[in-house]
Amino acid sequence: MLVFSLIPFIVSFNFSSFLNTIEVNCDYKTQSLCFCLFQGNIELNYDVNDVPDTIRPETDTVRVDLYVNHYVSGLFSKILIPFYSGYTVPIELSVSETPVWLEASIAPGMVYLRLSTQKKSVPEPAILVLTVSPVAPAFKAETVEIVAAHGYLAPLTAPAKTKLWIAIRPGYYSNVKYISKTFDFIGPSEEAIFPINITNYGNYPTKITFEILDHAKDWNTSIVPEIIVGSKSYGQDYNATVNFIVRSPDVSGYVDETRQFNIRCTTMAAGHPEAGIDNTTILQFTVRCRNY
Repeated sequence: MLVFSLIPFIVSFNFSSFLNTIEVNCDYKTQSLCFCLFQGNIELNYDVNDVPDTIRPETDTVRVDLYVNHYVSGLFSKILIPFYSGYTVPIELSVSETPVWLEASIAPGMVYLRLSTQKKSVPEPAILVLTVSPVAPAFKAETVEIVAAHGYLAPLTAPAKTKLWIAIRPGYYSNVKYISKTFDFIGPSEEAIFPINITNYGNYPTKITFEILDHAKDWNTSIVPEIIVGSKSYGQDYNATVNFIVRSPDVSGYVDETRQFNIRCTTMAAGHPEAGIDNTTILQFTVRCRNY
């Protein structure tokens, strides 16, 4: 009987006037003490198909679609909120935490949804843009944290916040430098040794294969077929040296001959053949053989 006796009071009560009175007495500086009737609820999602398995440093820019929705919940919310259906809820989107090697931004940084007890049939969109720096350790996944939040909508809803985590896996980035002398002068049946100093500025231990492209008759050439050089991104020694050796023919009499040799250097991520060949460099060496 008590419940039925309250119905005329609820129906006749001027909710709009009551809420406006509370709102007048609740200014910005005292928001932490504000009385709020309902709870705001934010939903934040993203399209998983927009995030590739790996993001290659420097060359890849990834755009991820974000979807934001909002609804109000609480006792009598379905009765009171329709009086304020013209209100909008400003929801701020921000990147909260990222690895040091990741650049992330969101546009727009603020979306607006109509105040309602029901979610929108079509969420508000935003775009997350991701780029990876060359120092990112390849194939090592870390997360970026996205935050969606709104403050007090006094006297209707309390602050609301939700977080979204997206795993990002950097791809392989090859950046190998070769330093060596390129010319030598020798006599017959002598060796020219070319030390090739290698520095791997890439973001993963790198397998380098060497192929001698020119084989001159009666000249002998040799170089190791492959090496693996560590990566600074993984705290490893990222320097190495290999020797390219050229031996001139054993001839009698006068000789004055110059030969050019080319070496193909191919780089790939060590242990990750699925990443494929990333870069090819041709090194050129010239040897002059002369007797006196």
